[in-house]
Amino acid sequence: MTASSKSTTILRAVLTVAFLYFGLRKLGSFQTDVAIYEAIGFGQFPRYITGSIEFIGAALLWRKGCEGFAGLLLLATMFIGLSALLIWVGPPYWHMLLLILGTGTVTWVYRNQPISLLR
Repeated sequence: MTASSKSTTILRAVLTVAFLYFGLRKLGSFQTDVAIYEAIGFGQFPRYITGSIEFIGAALLWRKGCEGFAGLLLLATMFIGLSALLIWVGPPYWHMLLLILGTGTVTWVYRNQPISLLR
């Protein structure tokens, strides 16, 4: 295992833990997450969608051939989530920025996978 593939594996593991944590918080109706989605004003349905995407995306990070798609899916989810926080809720955003950096890195490393789907 090369140093770059080892660091990518560690990054995928960290992202998996983070997305499982945040996804399960949303799906488990934690009070803070419910309050955030109430503040956004679209009801609780988007919370279930976001939690499910985070949970599924975390699992797809480990499916051979799907890592790039998982990174892209999670990256899009984080950009939408950051936009919602910036517009309707407010700080803190630091965790979103770290997740964007991490998922962006995974998406870049596995960029050939989503591109090959388009061909």
